[in-house]
Amino acid sequence: MSGTATETRGSDLLAAALLVATVGVSIAGWTVSPMLAIVLAVPVLVAMACIAVRRPVLAVAAVPLLLVAGRIDLPLSLPLVRGLVLAVAVVVLIARWKGYGRPVSWSPLIAAMALLVAAALLSTLTGVDPVESLRHDVGYLIGLLLAVAVVVVTVDRSDLLLLAVSTCIGGALLSVTALVSAPALRVASKDASLIANRPVGIFGQPNELGLSAAMTLCFCVAMTVVVHRQRRTGLTVLCGVGAVAALLALVASLSRGAWIGGAVGLVVLAVLLREARIILISFATVATVGLALLVLAPPSQETPVAAQRLLSIFGGQGNPYDERPAAREEAVIQMSENPVLGTGPGAYQIATKQGLEHLTAAREEDHAHNLALAVGSEQGVLGVTALVVATGVGAREALRNSRVPSADTGRGEARTHLGVDLTTRGVSAGAAAALGSVIGHGAVDYPLRSSVIATMAWLFIGLLAACARTRGESGTQEKRGGRQ
Repeated sequence: MSGTATETRGSDLLAAALLVATVGVSIAGWTVSPMLAIVLAVPVLVAMACIAVRRPVLAVAAVPLLLVAGRIDLPLSLPLVRGLVLAVAVVVLIARWKGYGRPVSWSPLIAAMALLVAAALLSTLTGVDPVESLRHDVGYLIGLLLAVAVVVVTVDRSDLLLLAVSTCIGGALLSVTALVSAPALRVASKDASLIANRPVGIFGQPNELGLSAAMTLCFCVAMTVVVHRQRRTGLTVLCGVGAVAALLALVASLSRGAWIGGAVGLVVLAVLLREARIILISFATVATVGLALLVLAPPSQETPVAAQRLLSIFGGQGNPYDERPAAREEAVIQMSENPVLGTGPGAYQIATKQGLEHLTAAREEDHAHNLALAVGSEQGVLGVTALVVATGVGAREALRNSRVPSADTGRGEARTHLGVDLTTRGVSAGAAAALGSVIGHGAVDYPLRSSVIATMAWLFIGLLAACARTRGESGTQEKRGGRQ
Protein backbone atom coordinates (compact mmCIF):
# COMPACT_ATOMS: atom_id res chain seq x y z
CA MET A 1 0.00 0.00 0.00
CA SER A 2 2.90 2.34 0.67
CA GLY A 3 3.99 2.04 -2.98
CA THR A 4 0.49 2.90 -4.18
CA ALA A 5 0.27 5.91 -1.87
CA THR A 6 3.69 7.13 -2.99
CA GLU A 7 2.69 6.78 -6.64
CA THR A 8 -0.54 8.69 -6.01
CA ARG A 9 1.24 11.56 -4.26
CA GLY A 10 3.86 11.65 -7.00
CA SER A 11 1.20 11.86 -9.72
CA ASP A 12 -0.62 14.64 -7.87
CA LEU A 13 2.59 16.65 -7.46
CA LEU A 14 3.46 16.09 -11.12
CA ALA A 15 0.03 17.31 -12.22
CA ALA A 16 0.36 20.42 -10.06
CA ALA A 17 3.82 21.12 -11.48
CA LEU A 18 2.55 20.73 -15.04
CA LEU A 19 -0.32 23.11 -14.36
CA VAL A 20 1.92 25.79 -12.82
CA ALA A 21 4.44 25.51 -15.66
CA THR A 22 1.77 25.72 -18.33
CA VAL A 23 0.09 28.77 -16.77
CA GLY A 24 3.50 30.45 -16.52
CA VAL A 25 4.27 29.81 -20.18
CA SER A 26 0.84 31.08 -21.20
CA ILE A 27 1.15 34.29 -19.19
CA ALA A 28 4.57 34.89 -20.72
CA GLY A 29 3.12 34.32 -24.18
CA TRP A 30 0.36 36.86 -23.57
CA THR A 31 2.67 39.58 -22.21
CA VAL A 32 5.46 39.49 -24.81
CA SER A 33 5.56 39.19 -28.58
CA PRO A 34 5.32 35.66 -30.04
CA MET A 35 8.85 35.73 -31.50
CA LEU A 36 10.34 36.95 -28.21
CA ALA A 37 8.47 34.20 -26.39
CA ILE A 38 10.01 31.64 -28.78
CA VAL A 39 13.51 33.05 -28.20
CA LEU A 40 13.06 32.94 -24.41
CA ALA A 41 11.67 29.42 -24.58
CA VAL A 42 14.54 27.95 -26.63
CA PRO A 43 16.91 27.35 -23.65
CA VAL A 44 14.09 25.78 -21.67
CA LEU A 45 13.11 23.53 -24.56
CA VAL A 46 16.73 22.45 -25.10
CA ALA A 47 17.05 21.54 -21.42
CA MET A 48 13.77 19.63 -21.56
CA ALA A 49 14.98 17.75 -24.65
CA CYS A 50 18.16 16.67 -22.89
CA ILE A 51 16.16 15.38 -19.92
CA ALA A 52 13.51 13.79 -22.15
CA VAL A 53 16.07 11.59 -23.91
CA ARG A 54 16.17 9.47 -20.75
CA ARG A 55 12.38 9.60 -20.31
CA PRO A 56 10.94 10.44 -23.73
CA VAL A 57 7.36 10.55 -22.51
CA LEU A 58 8.14 14.01 -21.13
CA ALA A 59 8.82 15.27 -24.65
CA VAL A 60 5.48 14.01 -25.95
CA ALA A 61 3.69 15.38 -22.87
CA ALA A 62 4.89 18.87 -23.86
CA VAL A 63 2.90 18.76 -27.11
CA PRO A 64 -0.61 19.25 -25.66
CA LEU A 65 0.72 21.76 -23.13
CA LEU A 66 1.99 24.02 -25.93
CA LEU A 67 -1.04 23.83 -28.20
CA VAL A 68 -1.85 27.39 -27.13
CA ALA A 69 0.94 28.51 -29.46
CA GLY A 70 -0.90 27.02 -32.41
CA ARG A 71 -1.35 30.28 -34.35
CA ILE A 72 2.37 31.06 -34.46
CA ASP A 73 4.00 30.18 -37.78
CA LEU A 74 7.63 29.20 -38.35
CA PRO A 75 9.49 29.85 -41.63
CA LEU A 76 8.10 28.08 -44.73
CA SER A 77 4.57 28.55 -43.26
CA LEU A 78 5.10 25.64 -40.86
CA PRO A 79 2.85 25.99 -37.78
CA LEU A 80 4.80 26.03 -34.53
CA VAL A 81 2.74 23.10 -33.26
CA ARG A 82 3.91 20.90 -36.13
CA GLY A 83 7.48 22.12 -35.74
CA LEU A 84 7.25 21.08 -32.09
CA VAL A 85 6.02 17.62 -33.09
CA LEU A 86 8.98 17.23 -35.45
CA ALA A 87 11.36 18.18 -32.64
CA VAL A 88 9.64 15.71 -30.30
CA ALA A 89 9.96 12.98 -32.93
CA VAL A 90 13.72 13.60 -33.10
CA VAL A 91 13.99 13.37 -29.29
CA VAL A 92 12.00 10.13 -29.27
CA LEU A 93 14.16 8.69 -32.05
CA ILE A 94 17.35 9.49 -30.13
CA ALA A 95 15.84 8.03 -26.95
CA ARG A 96 14.88 4.87 -28.77
CA TRP A 97 18.38 4.61 -30.25
CA LYS A 98 19.75 4.75 -26.69
CA GLY A 99 17.36 2.01 -25.58
CA TYR A 100 14.62 4.02 -23.84
CA GLY A 101 10.92 3.63 -24.53
CA ARG A 102 9.17 0.74 -26.26
CA PRO A 103 10.40 -1.16 -29.29
CA VAL A 104 8.48 -0.28 -32.44
CA SER A 105 6.18 -3.15 -33.30
CA TRP A 106 2.91 -3.89 -35.08
CA SER A 107 -0.11 -1.72 -34.25
CA PRO A 108 -3.31 -2.25 -36.26
CA LEU A 109 -4.54 1.31 -35.67
CA ILE A 110 -1.22 2.93 -36.64
CA ALA A 111 -1.14 0.72 -39.75
CA ALA A 112 -4.66 1.81 -40.68
CA MET A 113 -3.75 5.48 -40.24
CA ALA A 114 -0.61 4.94 -42.34
CA LEU A 115 -2.88 3.56 -45.06
CA LEU A 116 -4.94 6.76 -44.90
CA VAL A 117 -1.79 8.87 -45.24
CA ALA A 118 -0.59 6.70 -48.14
CA ALA A 119 -3.94 7.29 -49.88
CA ALA A 120 -3.37 11.05 -49.51
CA LEU A 121 0.09 10.73 -51.06
CA LEU A 122 -1.30 8.79 -54.01
CA SER A 123 -3.99 11.42 -54.53
CA THR A 124 -1.29 14.08 -54.65
CA LEU A 125 0.28 12.47 -57.71
CA THR A 126 -2.78 13.16 -59.85
CA GLY A 127 -4.09 16.23 -58.01
CA VAL A 128 -4.87 19.58 -59.58
CA ASP A 129 -2.24 21.36 -57.43
CA PRO A 130 0.50 18.94 -56.24
CA VAL A 131 2.39 21.68 -54.38
CA GLU A 132 -0.62 22.61 -52.23
CA SER A 133 -1.48 18.94 -51.72
CA LEU A 134 2.08 18.16 -50.65
CA ARG A 135 1.82 20.82 -47.96
CA HIS A 136 -1.19 19.01 -46.53
CA ASP A 137 0.61 15.67 -46.89
CA VAL A 138 3.40 17.00 -44.70
CA GLY A 139 0.81 17.76 -42.02
CA TYR A 140 -0.54 14.20 -42.27
CA LEU A 141 2.94 12.70 -42.00
CA ILE A 142 3.79 14.85 -38.96
CA GLY A 143 0.53 13.78 -37.32
CA LEU A 144 1.35 10.13 -37.98
CA LEU A 145 4.78 10.67 -36.40
CA LEU A 146 3.06 12.04 -33.29
CA ALA A 147 0.79 9.00 -33.01
CA VAL A 148 3.77 6.65 -33.37
CA ALA A 149 5.73 8.67 -30.79
CA VAL A 150 2.88 8.33 -28.27
CA VAL A 151 2.95 4.54 -28.64
CA VAL A 152 6.75 4.34 -28.41
CA VAL A 153 7.08 6.43 -25.23
CA THR A 154 4.23 4.77 -23.31
CA VAL A 155 6.15 2.18 -21.32
CA ASP A 156 3.83 1.70 -18.34
CA ARG A 157 0.64 3.03 -16.78
CA SER A 158 2.36 6.04 -15.19
CA ASP A 159 3.43 7.18 -18.66
CA LEU A 160 -0.11 6.69 -19.95
CA LEU A 161 -1.50 8.68 -17.03
CA LEU A 162 1.06 11.44 -17.52
CA LEU A 163 0.10 11.85 -21.18
CA ALA A 164 -3.59 11.83 -20.26
CA VAL A 165 -3.15 14.51 -17.59
CA SER A 166 -1.07 16.74 -19.87
CA THR A 167 -3.74 16.35 -22.58
CA CYS A 168 -6.44 17.43 -20.12
CA ILE A 169 -4.39 20.47 -19.08
CA GLY A 170 -3.58 21.46 -22.65
CA GLY A 171 -7.19 21.14 -23.79
CA ALA A 172 -8.45 23.05 -20.77
CA LEU A 173 -5.98 25.85 -21.44
CA LEU A 174 -7.29 26.18 -24.99
CA SER A 175 -10.78 26.58 -23.54
CA VAL A 176 -9.72 29.09 -20.89
CA THR A 177 -7.95 31.33 -23.42
CA ALA A 178 -11.23 31.57 -25.33
CA LEU A 179 -13.33 32.25 -22.23
CA VAL A 180 -11.15 35.07 -20.87
CA SER A 181 -11.24 36.91 -24.21
CA ALA A 182 -14.84 36.22 -25.22
CA PRO A 183 -16.36 39.27 -26.99
CA ALA A 184 -19.94 40.51 -26.72
CA LEU A 185 -22.25 38.43 -28.92
CA ARG A 186 -24.57 39.97 -31.49
CA VAL A 187 -27.61 38.08 -32.82
CA ALA A 188 -27.90 38.89 -36.52
CA SER A 189 -31.06 36.93 -37.33
CA LYS A 190 -34.47 36.46 -35.73
CA ASP A 191 -33.96 32.78 -34.92
CA ALA A 192 -30.25 32.99 -33.86
CA SER A 193 -29.16 30.98 -36.89
CA LEU A 194 -26.67 33.78 -37.55
CA ILE A 195 -24.67 35.24 -34.66
CA ALA A 196 -21.76 37.64 -35.04
CA ASN A 197 -18.74 38.19 -32.82
CA ARG A 198 -18.55 34.65 -31.44
CA PRO A 199 -15.43 33.72 -29.39
CA VAL A 200 -12.61 31.91 -31.18
CA GLY A 201 -9.69 31.83 -28.73
CA ILE A 202 -6.50 30.91 -30.58
CA PHE A 203 -8.47 29.39 -33.45
CA GLY A 204 -9.43 30.90 -36.76
CA GLN A 205 -13.17 30.44 -36.32
CA PRO A 206 -15.63 29.43 -33.56
CA ASN A 207 -16.42 25.98 -34.95
CA GLU A 208 -12.79 24.99 -34.42
CA LEU A 209 -12.98 26.21 -30.82
CA GLY A 210 -16.19 24.22 -30.39
CA LEU A 211 -14.66 20.97 -31.62
CA SER A 212 -11.56 21.46 -29.47
CA ALA A 213 -13.81 21.97 -26.45
CA ALA A 214 -15.95 18.93 -27.35
CA MET A 215 -12.89 16.67 -27.59
CA THR A 216 -11.49 18.05 -24.34
CA LEU A 217 -14.83 17.64 -22.56
CA CYS A 218 -15.15 13.98 -23.51
CA PHE A 219 -11.59 13.16 -22.52
CA CYS A 220 -11.64 15.15 -19.27
CA VAL A 221 -14.90 13.52 -18.15
CA ALA A 222 -13.37 10.08 -18.72
CA MET A 223 -10.21 10.96 -16.82
CA THR A 224 -12.14 12.57 -13.97
CA VAL A 225 -14.05 9.33 -13.47
CA VAL A 226 -10.84 7.26 -13.65
CA VAL A 227 -8.74 9.26 -11.19
CA HIS A 228 -11.69 9.68 -8.83
CA ARG A 229 -12.14 5.92 -8.60
CA GLN A 230 -8.39 5.60 -8.05
CA ARG A 231 -8.66 8.08 -5.15
CA ARG A 232 -6.28 10.62 -6.69
CA THR A 233 -7.78 13.77 -5.21
CA GLY A 234 -5.48 16.29 -6.88
CA LEU A 235 -5.91 14.80 -10.31
CA THR A 236 -9.67 14.54 -9.81
CA VAL A 237 -9.91 18.28 -9.16
CA LEU A 238 -7.59 19.04 -12.07
CA CYS A 239 -9.46 16.93 -14.63
CA GLY A 240 -12.82 18.10 -13.27
CA VAL A 241 -11.84 21.75 -13.71
CA GLY A 242 -10.72 20.90 -17.25
CA ALA A 243 -14.11 19.33 -18.00
CA VAL A 244 -15.97 22.39 -16.67
CA ALA A 245 -13.78 24.79 -18.67
CA ALA A 246 -14.32 22.72 -21.81
CA LEU A 247 -18.07 22.63 -21.26
CA LEU A 248 -18.22 26.40 -20.85
CA ALA A 249 -16.11 26.93 -23.98
CA LEU A 250 -18.29 24.49 -25.92
CA VAL A 251 -21.41 26.43 -24.96
CA ALA A 252 -19.75 29.79 -25.60
CA SER A 253 -18.62 28.73 -29.09
CA LEU A 254 -22.29 28.50 -30.13
CA SER A 255 -21.17 25.85 -32.62
CA ARG A 256 -24.15 23.60 -33.29
CA GLY A 257 -21.92 21.10 -35.09
CA ALA A 258 -19.61 20.93 -32.08
CA TRP A 259 -22.61 20.43 -29.79
CA ILE A 260 -23.67 17.50 -31.94
CA GLY A 261 -20.12 16.17 -31.90
CA GLY A 262 -19.88 16.52 -28.13
CA ALA A 263 -23.15 14.63 -27.68
CA VAL A 264 -21.91 11.82 -29.94
CA GLY A 265 -18.63 11.67 -28.02
CA LEU A 266 -20.38 11.40 -24.65
CA VAL A 267 -22.57 8.59 -25.98
CA VAL A 268 -19.42 6.76 -27.10
CA LEU A 269 -17.93 7.31 -23.65
CA ALA A 270 -21.02 5.88 -21.96
CA VAL A 271 -20.79 2.75 -24.13
CA LEU A 272 -17.07 2.18 -23.54
CA LEU A 273 -16.60 3.20 -19.88
CA ARG A 274 -19.19 1.67 -17.59
CA GLU A 275 -17.90 3.65 -14.59
CA ALA A 276 -19.02 6.88 -16.31
CA ARG A 277 -22.54 5.78 -17.20
CA ILE A 278 -24.33 6.99 -14.07
CA ILE A 279 -23.00 10.54 -14.30
CA LEU A 280 -23.57 10.66 -18.08
CA ILE A 281 -27.13 9.33 -17.79
CA SER A 282 -27.84 11.93 -15.09
CA PHE A 283 -26.39 14.68 -17.28
CA ALA A 284 -28.40 13.47 -20.30
CA THR A 285 -31.60 13.44 -18.24
CA VAL A 286 -31.11 17.01 -17.05
CA ALA A 287 -30.20 18.14 -20.58
CA THR A 288 -33.26 16.43 -22.08
CA VAL A 289 -35.63 17.99 -19.55
CA GLY A 290 -34.07 21.41 -20.11
CA LEU A 291 -34.35 21.05 -23.89
CA ALA A 292 -37.99 19.99 -23.60
CA LEU A 293 -38.75 23.06 -21.48
CA LEU A 294 -37.03 25.31 -24.04
CA VAL A 295 -38.98 23.82 -26.93
CA LEU A 296 -42.33 24.07 -25.12
CA ALA A 297 -41.73 27.56 -23.74
CA PRO A 298 -43.03 30.49 -25.84
CA PRO A 299 -40.28 32.44 -27.66
CA SER A 300 -39.02 35.49 -25.81
CA GLN A 301 -36.34 38.13 -26.22
CA GLU A 302 -35.18 37.21 -22.71
CA THR A 303 -34.14 33.72 -23.82
CA PRO A 304 -30.33 33.32 -23.54
CA VAL A 305 -28.40 33.38 -26.82
CA ALA A 306 -27.13 29.83 -26.32
CA ALA A 307 -30.70 28.59 -25.85
CA GLN A 308 -31.86 30.44 -28.96
CA ARG A 309 -28.97 28.93 -30.89
CA LEU A 310 -29.89 25.44 -29.70
CA LEU A 311 -33.53 25.93 -30.68
CA SER A 312 -32.45 27.06 -34.16
CA ILE A 313 -31.32 23.47 -34.82
CA PHE A 314 -34.92 22.29 -34.55
CA GLY A 315 -36.97 25.18 -35.86
CA GLY A 316 -34.73 27.87 -37.37
CA GLN A 317 -35.14 29.18 -40.89
CA GLY A 318 -31.43 28.88 -41.58
CA ASN A 319 -28.68 31.38 -42.23
CA PRO A 320 -29.49 33.14 -45.53
CA TYR A 321 -25.76 33.58 -46.17
CA ASP A 322 -24.94 29.92 -45.55
CA GLU A 323 -23.20 28.37 -48.57
CA ARG A 324 -22.66 24.96 -47.00
CA PRO A 325 -25.34 23.17 -49.05
CA ALA A 326 -23.67 24.42 -52.22
CA ALA A 327 -20.26 23.37 -50.87
CA ARG A 328 -21.51 19.82 -50.30
CA GLU A 329 -23.08 19.69 -53.75
CA GLU A 330 -19.81 20.93 -55.21
CA ALA A 331 -17.99 18.08 -53.45
CA VAL A 332 -20.30 15.56 -55.09
CA ILE A 333 -19.50 17.09 -58.50
CA GLN A 334 -15.78 16.84 -57.84
CA MET A 335 -16.14 13.22 -56.72
CA SER A 336 -17.97 12.36 -59.93
CA GLU A 337 -15.18 13.93 -62.00
CA ASN A 338 -12.31 12.34 -60.06
CA PRO A 339 -13.83 9.21 -58.50
CA VAL A 340 -10.71 7.17 -57.71
CA LEU A 341 -8.06 9.57 -56.35
CA GLY A 342 -9.92 12.88 -56.10
CA THR A 343 -8.50 16.34 -56.73
CA GLY A 344 -5.69 16.05 -54.17
CA PRO A 345 -5.44 16.86 -50.43
CA GLY A 346 -6.37 20.46 -49.71
CA ALA A 347 -7.28 21.16 -53.33
CA TYR A 348 -11.07 21.51 -52.92
CA GLN A 349 -11.18 25.28 -53.34
CA ILE A 350 -8.60 25.25 -56.16
CA ALA A 351 -10.61 22.66 -58.07
CA THR A 352 -13.77 24.66 -57.45
CA LYS A 353 -12.32 27.81 -59.00
CA GLN A 354 -10.93 25.92 -61.98
CA GLY A 355 -14.25 24.36 -63.05
CA LEU A 356 -16.49 26.68 -65.03
CA GLU A 357 -19.40 24.31 -64.74
CA HIS A 358 -19.16 24.19 -60.93
CA LEU A 359 -21.45 26.02 -58.50
CA THR A 360 -20.63 29.71 -58.18
CA ALA A 361 -21.94 29.82 -54.60
CA ALA A 362 -19.25 27.35 -53.46
CA ARG A 363 -16.23 29.02 -55.00
CA GLU A 364 -15.18 30.80 -51.80
CA GLU A 365 -15.61 27.74 -49.59
CA ASP A 366 -12.41 26.11 -48.33
CA HIS A 367 -13.88 22.62 -47.90
CA ALA A 368 -17.06 20.58 -48.26
CA HIS A 369 -18.32 21.08 -44.66
CA ASN A 370 -18.65 17.32 -44.29
CA LEU A 371 -15.92 14.86 -43.34
CA ALA A 372 -16.83 12.10 -45.79
CA LEU A 373 -17.48 14.48 -48.69
CA ALA A 374 -14.29 16.44 -48.01
CA VAL A 375 -12.18 13.27 -48.07
CA GLY A 376 -14.11 11.93 -51.06
CA SER A 377 -13.69 15.06 -53.17
CA GLU A 378 -9.98 15.40 -52.37
CA GLN A 379 -8.89 11.74 -52.15
CA GLY A 380 -11.63 9.90 -54.02
CA VAL A 381 -12.95 6.43 -53.28
CA LEU A 382 -9.49 5.33 -52.17
CA GLY A 383 -9.42 7.98 -49.45
CA VAL A 384 -12.95 7.27 -48.27
CA THR A 385 -12.18 3.55 -48.12
CA ALA A 386 -9.04 4.22 -46.07
CA LEU A 387 -11.07 6.49 -43.75
CA VAL A 388 -13.72 3.80 -43.22
CA VAL A 389 -11.04 1.17 -42.55
CA ALA A 390 -9.25 3.43 -40.04
CA THR A 391 -12.54 4.22 -38.28
CA GLY A 392 -13.44 0.53 -38.12
CA VAL A 393 -10.05 -0.49 -36.75
CA GLY A 394 -10.17 2.29 -34.16
CA ALA A 395 -13.66 1.25 -33.05
CA ARG A 396 -12.54 -2.38 -32.82
CA GLU A 397 -9.51 -1.48 -30.69
CA ALA A 398 -11.62 0.75 -28.41
CA LEU A 399 -14.16 -2.04 -27.87
CA ARG A 400 -11.41 -4.54 -27.10
CA ASN A 401 -9.80 -2.10 -24.66
CA SER A 402 -13.13 -1.62 -22.88
CA ARG A 403 -13.32 -5.35 -22.14
CA VAL A 404 -10.09 -5.53 -20.17
CA PRO A 405 -11.05 -7.50 -17.02
CA SER A 406 -11.01 -5.66 -13.72
CA ALA A 407 -10.48 -6.91 -10.19
CA ASP A 408 -13.03 -5.15 -8.00
CA THR A 409 -12.04 -6.75 -4.72
CA GLY A 410 -8.95 -7.75 -2.87
CA ARG A 411 -5.81 -6.01 -1.80
CA GLY A 412 -2.23 -5.78 -2.82
CA GLU A 413 -1.65 -7.20 -6.28
CA ALA A 414 -5.38 -7.25 -7.14
CA ARG A 415 -5.59 -3.56 -6.37
CA THR A 416 -2.61 -2.94 -8.64
CA HIS A 417 -4.33 -4.82 -11.44
CA LEU A 418 -7.42 -2.67 -10.95
CA GLY A 419 -5.31 0.46 -11.38
CA VAL A 420 -3.74 -0.81 -14.57
CA ASP A 421 -7.00 -1.95 -16.12
CA LEU A 422 -8.98 1.16 -15.18
CA THR A 423 -6.27 3.52 -16.46
CA THR A 424 -6.07 1.66 -19.77
CA ARG A 425 -9.83 1.44 -20.18
CA GLY A 426 -10.40 5.04 -19.14
CA VAL A 427 -7.77 6.61 -21.38
CA SER A 428 -8.91 4.43 -24.28
CA ALA A 429 -12.58 5.32 -23.76
CA GLY A 430 -11.78 9.02 -23.43
CA ALA A 431 -9.64 9.03 -26.58
CA ALA A 432 -12.30 7.11 -28.54
CA ALA A 433 -14.99 9.51 -27.30
CA ALA A 434 -12.90 12.51 -28.37
CA LEU A 435 -12.47 10.98 -31.83
CA GLY A 436 -16.19 10.19 -31.86
CA SER A 437 -16.89 13.90 -31.38
CA VAL A 438 -14.75 14.59 -34.47
CA ILE A 439 -16.86 12.16 -36.50
CA GLY A 440 -20.10 13.61 -35.10
CA HIS A 441 -19.00 17.14 -35.93
CA GLY A 442 -17.84 15.89 -39.32
CA ALA A 443 -21.44 15.22 -40.30
CA VAL A 444 -22.01 18.98 -40.65
CA ASP A 445 -18.54 20.55 -40.88
CA TYR A 446 -14.87 19.85 -41.59
CA PRO A 447 -12.65 21.73 -39.09
CA LEU A 448 -9.57 19.48 -39.53
CA ARG A 449 -7.84 22.18 -41.60
CA SER A 450 -6.69 23.67 -38.28
CA SER A 451 -3.22 22.44 -37.31
CA VAL A 452 -4.19 22.49 -33.62
CA ILE A 453 -7.36 20.44 -34.15
CA ALA A 454 -5.47 17.98 -36.36
CA THR A 455 -2.70 17.64 -33.76
CA MET A 456 -5.27 16.94 -31.05
CA ALA A 457 -6.90 14.27 -33.22
CA TRP A 458 -3.55 12.56 -33.91
CA LEU A 459 -2.72 12.72 -30.21
CA PHE A 460 -5.94 10.88 -29.33
CA ILE A 461 -5.23 8.34 -32.09
CA GLY A 462 -1.84 7.71 -30.51
CA LEU A 463 -3.35 7.31 -27.04
CA LEU A 464 -5.90 4.81 -28.35
CA ALA A 465 -3.14 2.82 -30.07
CA ALA A 466 -0.98 2.95 -26.92
CA CYS A 467 -3.85 1.57 -24.83
CA ALA A 468 -4.26 -1.28 -27.30
CA ARG A 469 -0.62 -2.21 -26.73
CA THR A 470 -0.83 -2.05 -22.93
CA ARG A 471 -4.17 -3.77 -22.36
CA GLY A 472 -2.57 -7.21 -22.00
CA GLU A 473 -0.22 -6.06 -19.25
CA SER A 474 -1.00 -6.53 -15.59
CA GLY A 475 1.15 -5.51 -12.67
CA THR A 476 4.45 -6.03 -14.46
CA GLN A 477 6.04 -2.87 -15.80
CA GLU A 478 8.74 -2.63 -18.44
CA LYS A 479 12.07 -1.01 -17.75
CA ARG A 480 12.21 2.70 -18.52
CA GLY A 481 15.82 2.71 -19.54
CA GLY A 482 18.63 0.50 -20.63
CA ARG A 483 18.95 -1.57 -23.72
CA GLN A 484 15.88 -3.68 -24.40
